[in-house]
Amino acid sequence: MATAKINAPTRHPDDPLYLTECRLALEPSLTGLAEIAVRAGWPPKAVSYSLMILSAEMLRQYSDDEAQQMDVN
Repeated sequence: MATAKINAPTRHPDDPLYLTECRLALEPSLTGLAEIAVRAGWPPKAVSYSLMILSAEMLRQYSDDEAQQMDVN
């Protein structure tokens, strides 16, 4: 199986379009993953919900890591 190609950022993190660029870079891979899961027999709604929960958990983990780094400094 081929490895997904995700474009590197071209904008500065302060650019208002930075997160849009990130979303557009991830969209094909995330959509492809969802399609694979649906073909494996998972209902689309369950796949979407699970991806949302996994994303929320990642966001919380990264937020916790950032808070811990700020506490150290």
